[in-house]
Amino acid sequence: MTVLGDATPRSLTRAVVDRVRPLRFDLMPEPVRRTAVHCVLDVVGVAVVGSTTPPATLVRAEMFDERSSGPAGVVGDPRRLPAAAAALVNGTAAHALDFDDVSAAMGGHPSTVVLPAALAAAERHGLDGPEMLAAFVAGVETACLVGRLMGPEHYARGFHTTATVGAVGAAATAAHAAALDEDGWCRALGIAATRAAGLKSMFGTMTKPLHAGFAAETGVRAASLAARGFTAHRDVLGAEQGFREVLGGTGVLPPEGAFDILDVLFKRHASCFLTHSSVEGLLRLREQGLRADEVEAVRLRVPPGHLRVCAIPDPTTPLEAKFSLRHTAALALVTGDLSERSFTAESPADPRLAAVRERVDIVARADDSPATEVRVRRRHGPELVAEVDVSVPDPATPSELDRREVVLRRKLLGLVEPHVGADRTARMLTAIEGLPTARTLDDLRAAVAV
Repeated sequence: MTVLGDATPRSLTRAVVDRVRPLRFDLMPEPVRRTAVHCVLDVVGVAVVGSTTPPATLVRAEMFDERSSGPAGVVGDPRRLPAAAAALVNGTAAHALDFDDVSAAMGGHPSTVVLPAALAAAERHGLDGPEMLAAFVAGVETACLVGRLMGPEHYARGFHTTATVGAVGAAATAAHAAALDEDGWCRALGIAATRAAGLKSMFGTMTKPLHAGFAAETGVRAASLAARGFTAHRDVLGAEQGFREVLGGTGVLPPEGAFDILDVLFKRHASCFLTHSSVEGLLRLREQGLRADEVEAVRLRVPPGHLRVCAIPDPTTPLEAKFSLRHTAALALVTGDLSERSFTAESPADPRLAAVRERVDIVARADDSPATEVRVRRRHGPELVAEVDVSVPDPATPSELDRREVVLRRKLLGLVEPHVGADRTARMLTAIEGLPTARTLDDLRAAVAV
């Protein structure tokens, strides 16, 4: 236990800060540098399209109504905002489709919070591409370390980790961008942690993507206040009645040396990540010849936690549909397409999907396996079974990184090109892939201000 103001070597917050504060882009392993660019590829693509959705347009309108101009660019708009306001707008846009990357270590979506904070803080402080990427990696690593400290109990209690842990990661990325000293870092994390909030009861509503925006804004604001000398408990993670104790943390820090960013998972489908194992299982059976019209019943045996996250039985909106195991299963069987274009206002009421949705039963696994078991009973023929766990990261080998880059480029092209055209999309790709040597962020800002 620490006392107010204690910053001894035993401080848990300082232990986290000491791991991430020294990070520099040119000293990172090549797989880490490439993965950082991959995260930017992924988030920018979903944010550009996400900026056109109601949650993002409403937040953007709110910010421009009440804020003056500032140094930070806004996705989907040529105007600029103060850094914290831009982080709020861009974070909301990045999470609006629920198509952004996830991390098991963090227990949520790291890049959708950390990148908007990194970009806003980097523009505020005039950083170049490598410096922004270093701040981004520092933020992701912090979010993952804090996520490990919290463990699964925090999420099980009903906290949205992207919002809570994400705010601390965003503060770290902004502290890195501002080149704060160790004490400033600890105070920034304390300020962010005391403001961090987000409830899983908001899943399926506009407030879920707003969580990411709030977390990004909180991180930028916390680092800015810390830079001005604002005080906070210097060990918010380890203190009595601190972040970890109050919000249900049960984990520990892992040994030093590994980079959690290497285990970030990129979504293939535009729905809650916990629906992906069942979707992949059904798609595999579909590829083997299974047709929706021959399905008599589907049973999804899922980890118990899924039932408290994405089990909306009869969705009525596109956002609710993204958090419905039954609806995503029906989409997998009927169309085989779970891209963003499949989650329309009409989709939940589609009679073809509703008919299949009624045949889907969901039960909790009795064991501790993270996999989903899919069982399909057909009108004629034997029962079909598939078991899938999409939470296993791919190895960070050169060939796998090359493959992933191709996949993420295609994802960005498929999302963005229909909205802004081939020329603008090509400029976006060039700007993102040029970040490791970019002297400014001007090209990226101009490309995303569509």
